[in-house]
Amino acid sequence: ILAVTFTNKAAKEMMVRLSDMLPVNVRGMWIGTFHGLCNRFLRAHYKLANLPSTFQILDTQDQLSAIKRLCKQFNIDDERFPPKQLMWFISACKEDGQRAKDVVVRDEETRKKAEIYALYEEQCQREGVVDFGELMLRSYELLRDNAPVREHYQRRFRHILIDEFQDTNKLQYAWIKMLAGQGDDAAAGEHAMPGGSVVAVGDDDQSIYAFRGARVGNMADFVREFEVQHQIKLERNYRSFGNILDSANELISHNSKRLGKNLRTEAGPGEPVRVFEATSDFAEAQWFVDEVRELVRGGTARKEIALLYRSNAQSRVMETALFNNGIPYRVYGGLRFFERAEIKHALAYLRLMDNPHDDTSFMRIVNFPPRGIGL
Repeated sequence: ILAVTFTNKAAKEMMVRLSDMLPVNVRGMWIGTFHGLCNRFLRAHYKLANLPSTFQILDTQDQLSAIKRLCKQFNIDDERFPPKQLMWFISACKEDGQRAKDVVVRDEETRKKAEIYALYEEQCQREGVVDFGELMLRSYELLRDNAPVREHYQRRFRHILIDEFQDTNKLQYAWIKMLAGQGDDAAAGEHAMPGGSVVAVGDDDQSIYAFRGARVGNMADFVREFEVQHQIKLERNYRSFGNILDSANELISHNSKRLGKNLRTEAGPGEPVRVFEATSDFAEAQWFVDEVRELVRGGTARKEIALLYRSNAQSRVMETALFNNGIPYRVYGGLRFFERAEIKHALAYLRLMDNPHDDTSFMRIVNFPPRGIGL
């Protein structure tokens, strides 16, 4: 069994539930995120993948630092080719399964970006590091190009389960098809088992990650390519009242190419949905303050009131309005533990001890604590 989730939290919860249900040790089971499972796969086959046994993984910030270092080394104009945009370009190529040589060059800008992508690949290979996109792409390439390895895993994983399928990108879907022995990407050998079973759970109406490569069309492709005979639609909702579901159903019905479903509930209609359009962000914040005061006067506890916003940049005006009106509040979120500077510095020291060729980690800690070293 191979079970794929999108977050470490979901993978850990699945392991805990299974350990409570099964009389066997579940630690050896292949349950995790796409990147976590590909990391495990490459650790087991690092020689075939042309990687050192102690290869390190670059997170997004480390990847950006590596690209900035590359731009400086090769005198690349960072105004014409901002490092962050180069990072997005490289990640998008990898999510589409493209190496630098595969990039379709339509203009001079794309040609230059492809050249930088090639230089970045050489740098990562030299330093023995991989980014998140590389974990997936190199795993896919190893399965595609090595028939014995591919056939071994096709025999091993007879049942594949994928959660949040609407968030998969082109490469992840191709990886799943190959492991399942399905489609042109599988290229099954003479000893390959017949296709394995795949259970995909997803909601095409919740696909919100197209900006980072997610392809909602994978769901319709899955139904067609795997010749799915039995779709189970989970249409009963346990979280919301009828008015919310009616509004959601009406709004999402305008989306094209949906697999289609109609949410319902037995919780009753609930309060009507209200829409307020403000003239400015300040007017919006004042409206929210007035709403909070009205709710509190009506007996609602402050801890029962929540404000959701799309980006952290929107919180400043709201926070200022709440503060100026003496309304206590708490902001949830912020930097995760492993994204804190001091933690990243400590990890960089450990990585450099393990791999002296890791220039990205060296650049992070060479002046932390400050040593007055000019670079």
